[in-house]
Amino acid sequence: MADGIIGKKFGGYEILGEIGRGGMATVYRAQQISMNRIVALKVLPSHLLNDDTYIQRFEREVQIVSTLEHRSIVPVYDYGEFEGQPYIVMRYMAGGSVDERLRSGPLNIDAILAIYEQIGPGLDYAHSKGILHRDLKPSNVLMDESGGAFLTDFGIARLLSEGAGTITTHGVVGTPSYMSPEQAQGKPLDNRSDIYSLGVMLFELTTGRRPFEADTPYGIAVAHVTEPPPSPRSIHSEISPAVESVILTAMSKNREQRYPDAVTMVSAIRKATNEPDPVLFDTQPGISRSQLLNEEATIPMPPATPPPVVGAPISTPPEQPPVYPSPIYNTPSSAPPLPAVSYTNASGQIPPVRQRRRANGLWMSALLGAMIGCGMFAFVALVAILILSVTSNNNQQTPEATSPLQNETTPPTNTRQPTQRPLVNTNTPVPTVDPNATAPVGVRTAEPLIVGGEQPTGQLLFYSDRDGNFDIYLIDLETGSEQRLTENPAADVNPVISPDGSMIVFASNRDGDFELYAIDFDGSNLRALTDNTVDDISPSFSPGGTWLVYASDTRGNGTHEIYRMYPNGTNIERVFTSVERNLDPWWRAEDNALYFASGDPTDASTWDIRRIDFDTGDISWLTRNELRDRSPTAGRDGTLLYETDGDGYSALALINPAGGESAMLYDSPGFDWGAALSPDSRFIVFTSDQSGRDELYIMTAAGTDAQQITTQGGMGASWIPGT
Repeated sequence: MADGIIGKKFGGYEILGEIGRGGMATVYRAQQISMNRIVALKVLPSHLLNDDTYIQRFEREVQIVSTLEHRSIVPVYDYGEFEGQPYIVMRYMAGGSVDERLRSGPLNIDAILAIYEQIGPGLDYAHSKGILHRDLKPSNVLMDESGGAFLTDFGIARLLSEGAGTITTHGVVGTPSYMSPEQAQGKPLDNRSDIYSLGVMLFELTTGRRPFEADTPYGIAVAHVTEPPPSPRSIHSEISPAVESVILTAMSKNREQRYPDAVTMVSAIRKATNEPDPVLFDTQPGISRSQLLNEEATIPMPPATPPPVVGAPISTPPEQPPVYPSPIYNTPSSAPPLPAVSYTNASGQIPPVRQRRRANGLWMSALLGAMIGCGMFAFVALVAILILSVTSNNNQQTPEATSPLQNETTPPTNTRQPTQRPLVNTNTPVPTVDPNATAPVGVRTAEPLIVGGEQPTGQLLFYSDRDGNFDIYLIDLETGSEQRLTENPAADVNPVISPDGSMIVFASNRDGDFELYAIDFDGSNLRALTDNTVDDISPSFSPGGTWLVYASDTRGNGTHEIYRMYPNGTNIERVFTSVERNLDPWWRAEDNALYFASGDPTDASTWDIRRIDFDTGDISWLTRNELRDRSPTAGRDGTLLYETDGDGYSALALINPAGGESAMLYDSPGFDWGAALSPDSRFIVFTSDQSGRDELYIMTAAGTDAQQITTQGGMGASWIPGT
């Protein structure tokens, strides 16, 4: 029976006209004769009457919706069969579907919020009954004449208690344009699959287009699994950063990172609508290896990211947390073309950084990572890269369950406290250099250390692999005496000190992977700041000491993400994520911006310096070349000091953060890295292997008169404030 039924009676109903049709049913506007009211009559087409799958879905919708009584779910009035043809009678929605409204272009955010405030509670109600919709899309949200919004079409809904679906088409059901990654892969689902679909809908309602397009439905499904969504603001500039953040959170590839329920998502939309300057961070906890799922996917699953978690506030933050940009996947390709700054030293003009490509590939990149990280830290990184080269993309991490996102200005509560572990042989003195021994060229003896005609003073924090073990040390520049702060069989690396000099944070693989730990300045009171199963590395403090920023390999494939947290290990929040390797974050006070290295984890020639402007939310590339640019930090005269390619494989260069050409600062025959500017901006300490092993050197801020200051090994130094 087809459109010939219009104008005729169908059981106790008179067919008035067609409302719409899909692959499974045709919906007509009809008059219920017995009650003299207009209804929507959903009829299974004749050509599907012999298809048991569609018959089951049709009957299933009746069974499911009959159990759901909610103001925002279209009610079913009747169900029956006429001349062998099943039908469902529902309330008629004179306002049409949201999809019809989209034909005139994107909806304004107030209209969208009004819709989501209605369907969100309805969806959560269905979830509370153990029912997943699995086909949320604008055409399945209907409107009445007064603006009421209703969920409809539960034809492919699933009861959570059933586990894997009993009604599928090649293992997957749903509309590809709105499927969650796990739905596209035919994996077990929970309510957060519907949250993803709500995110896709929000993307479409705000931009006027769907996030992924392809030639085939399969291609769209693959995109949902493997590709990051485009920035909604890049499509429609009037979308606020706060609303974009809600969209990207709901559309996270990792369901653990999405909103835990629809009402929480609606609250986030409401806040983003009412507060244009948004809270733009997703809170993130560690990932427990015991929670990992190792399922074989029909479509390769992208690396996972960690889940939201409720964190605990520190008692009195030393500064008010600023507002940050949301995770953005599509960023400007270059920094603003501002004038370059010239840099000179005692020898005259400093040559520009060479623009050339060195040999790359997996092994060369791994070698560079080893040289940058040094020792055990680099060895772990090298092993990780080698494992990546032979490991299937399907073997990814799926983190723990989520908690609602919290207001950034009111830090949430975290029941997990930093782990306390005692130190072994704290403050054990290390023998100083014999003043009567023959020293290599530039190595300090008993004579005062003079660099560029001046005597550097103060203390340096660094790490070294003495005794075959990486530990944290202090060195006094006036006396040359050294002190060991940690002594542990694990590798303690990358130490940094808080701006007030009260605590030292470092990375260590004491529990099998690298976590962040803290000790007091005297080496006591060891505590773990992170506790998960991925590598947390590259810590550094915000200028005022409120935040600790670091990189975390949350997806386990070298594509680190940037995070921040309070220095007591709570309120862990994601700052930036992309498909690249993101490492070495450094927060610059002058422009309230975060600089870090970003690029392909297997091709170091793609590594460049990226910048996040916390005041505007803009993300840009500071360098963009075929060199290995990494480890940004403070340079002299407000410049940025970073590592790049040089004749000795790695060198130190300067660049104006506002944009411009780079200039070489120091390039020895060895590998030069780990630079840090002194608090008085007169000297730079750095690491170099020009003597045959990694040692600490000090030179003027202009890059002259480099002097070696350790002889037993030294790496990754930073200056102790106020010394």
